[in-house]
Amino acid sequence: MLDTIFKVIGNYLVVQICIILFILPFYWLYRRKRVKDDEKKINLNRHLENFFTSKYANWLVFFWAVGEALVWFVIPEFLLILLIFMRIQRKRKLLFYDIYGTAVGTLIAFAIHIPERLIDKLPYIQPSMVTQVRYWFDAHGIFGLVYQPFSGVPYKVFTHLAPHYHYFMLSFLIFAVIVRISRYYLIYLFLSSIYPVLHTFVYRNYVRLFFIATIIFSILLLKVYTSYGLL
Repeated sequence: MLDTIFKVIGNYLVVQICIILFILPFYWLYRRKRVKDDEKKINLNRHLENFFTSKYANWLVFFWAVGEALVWFVIPEFLLILLIFMRIQRKRKLLFYDIYGTAVGTLIAFAIHIPERLIDKLPYIQPSMVTQVRYWFDAHGIFGLVYQPFSGVPYKVFTHLAPHYHYFMLSFLIFAVIVRISRYYLIYLFLSSIYPVLHTFVYRNYVRLFFIATIIFSILLLKVYTSYGLL
């Protein structure tokens, strides 16, 4: 029991520190270029909304998605779901940058074509995840991608393994984008249905919910990683 608790705490700290380090350069550029004296007087929630309205948030989402297709272990939804509850008018533009980043990351994965034996050396990847994706690709070709959104297997396993199957890169990319948009649409429909109930609460507690979401994500990440380790 104590061992599990320590693993969750350690996992949480790793995820938390990595997320902060990833966001920090973009936020620093925003603070350096955009923050004025009058903005220093607004509350933190509104300040975060202003940041996600800036061009720096575009590139944060873009590089987040690129990283997730290659080595990064935090899914873009972690960042984007909270934005649905923010009072910003450019949510679709941020989604575009996520899809754009996914496309670029996928192209890079095809270009570098890392050896299959190195895929399970990536952060939070188990050998059984690679075996599972290989089974889906053997059975369904690129349509094996339909299992990715809710399987717990990171997208980067699919992108790095796909070149070994000599899939046509454009076909794989188009289908990967369709799968990702479909997942976003389902999540958006669900969150839209609870938006009227939760909007005010979420708006007042962005920072607290960010840390709570990190804890939940850390637990789920460890659970998926451990469960595939038992296969």
